[in-house]
Amino acid sequence: MGDDGLVEALVAPGCPLCTHVARVAPQYLDSLLYQHTTDRAYRDRFRQGGGFCGRHVRAALVADTAGNGDGVGGGIFLRSQLGARRRALEGAGGFRAARRIREASRSAWDCPVCENELTLAAAAARRLVDLSKTDETWRAWISSAPWCLAHLGEVLAAATDAGQGTLHDLRDRQLSRMADIEARLDALAHDSAHGRRDALTPEVRASVAEAADLLAGDD
Repeated sequence: MGDDGLVEALVAPGCPLCTHVARVAPQYLDSLLYQHTTDRAYRDRFRQGGGFCGRHVRAALVADTAGNGDGVGGGIFLRSQLGARRRALEGAGGFRAARRIREASRSAWDCPVCENELTLAAAAARRLVDLSKTDETWRAWISSAPWCLAHLGEVLAAATDAGQGTLHDLRDRQLSRMADIEARLDALAHDSAHGRRDALTPEVRASVAEAADLLAGDD
């Protein structure tokens, strides 16, 4: 997905990088399931990182059974993950057994698809900053977009790395947006506590969903 894809993400509802990553990341998962099924070295690294996180276990199942898929690729990876977890749980006894049990059963700590999503977001953030340097339209889009907090941080960090003055108004506009949501949440709590629920405006009621989108993104 090139710059046209970034334009589509910026004009779509919600956080642009959440939209961009959601569109592009499945291609990596498809490639992983197709190319690395018989790659023992890759599967060793996969097991050492804990395998897929819960979200991407489900995504792998969907990806590998879509169209004419028979689920074999996903099944091979899930078998590797399940076997490693079973052996770890089986051996989780003796000294510090409770800690070892928790470690054996916790969510993946180095999911390859999560890592790819982080890489995609960072690369897209750097590209957006580059585009903003010479184009006012890009700067306006980027500064006014409804970023989630994690991806706002990614873009701000990329802008900071790019040098003083790049996207200088992004931080101020986004802080103002956050303060506005916070003020409406205060109004929601105040009016609800004082029996004035009927007086709540649609804008005040919408603040809860806006806060959730900002804090969680598409997680």
